[in-house]
Amino acid sequence: MHLTAWVELEITIQLLNGENAMKITKWDAQAAEDIGHAFGYYDYGQETGMGVFYSSKEAVANYIAGYVRMAFEGQMLYATSERGEGYIAYTLPGQKMNLKAGMAILKALFRNMSLKEMIRMGKALSKGGRSLQDRMKKEKKDFIFVGMVCVREQYQGQGYMRKVLDMAFSEGNRLHVPIILETDAKSKCDKYMHLGMELEGVRDMGAYGKMYDLIKYPN
Repeated sequence: MHLTAWVELEITIQLLNGENAMKITKWDAQAAEDIGHAFGYYDYGQETGMGVFYSSKEAVANYIAGYVRMAFEGQMLYATSERGEGYIAYTLPGQKMNLKAGMAILKALFRNMSLKEMIRMGKALSKGGRSLQDRMKKEKKDFIFVGMVCVREQYQGQGYMRKVLDMAFSEGNRLHVPIILETDAKSKCDKYMHLGMELEGVRDMGAYGKMYDLIKYPN
């Protein structure tokens, strides 16, 4: 993945149980576009990712860029440092999506997916069964949900994915709640497990691939 722009990014430094997390407070469209490209053009090899529901890889990239906008508007987007080696978006227990964030994700969906594609994705996800997030919500259990993890291309292989996840893990330890996330490829799942997460379940969507639910309990 390649992120070329981090121009005069304004940040707020937050100390999260010994980890420095920098909340992004100024919108950077180029960075969002590059994050989207990294996800949209991810090499799944022989696996089937969520991109199967979109008309093109570019549509996936554009949707993810919209997701980044949603995370920014919702004050849930963080970076490892001023250089922006890695990014993470997560929601804390009780944190609600504000109007601007809601509008951003709706725009991302309707600009990059047809109604037919949305229905097809909804049916496939339903076939796979309820997600860990949905089950924990029904049980009224607190958790931190990680919606996005990204490391810039030039910093990959240098331990920044661990640093990114440690921001969320530290918050989980501080609040005494688990961290959960879901991913659409075993190759991604294996990386998360290597960094300390546990595989909670696999949702089989048939021809549309699988979703992997992961969890990290607080120390």
